[in-house]
Amino acid sequence: MSTFNRNTLVKVLEILDSSHAQEALAAAKLASAMVREAGLTWDQVIDDAVLPRVAVPSPGQETVPARSPGAGPFGYRRERELSPHEQFFMVLLSPRTPVDIKRKLRAWEGRVLDGEITPQESADLQFMYQSFVVG
Repeated sequence: MSTFNRNTLVKVLEILDSSHAQEALAAAKLASAMVREAGLTWDQVIDDAVLPRVAVPSPGQETVPARSPGAGPFGYRRERELSPHEQFFMVLLSPRTPVDIKRKLRAWEGRVLDGEITPQESADLQFMYQSFVVG
């Protein structure tokens, strides 16, 4: 649960309002994967949103870091490699990704969602992910 990032989930869920059905579907799948990877259920996410729980450390109690050492970017766990689909949306959502790169990615969107990107595009996407999300 410590790897969950609510702010990122909100950004992903805002994409559900897209006029492009495939983009909205991809955002829904990514949001679902984020919740699942964090070990949460949607009931817990919604319950926390309605009635946020604030942990106040008692005197002498250590505070828990906001992000665990094993957590990846956007709160993802590092136990597995992200799919090109997940990398695609993380690169698109990253504030560090230049606008021209985001435009280039928009042209790939249909192929990424259909799983039809070339091995070179997959390698390029992984490089962009490492550069603009992880790095």
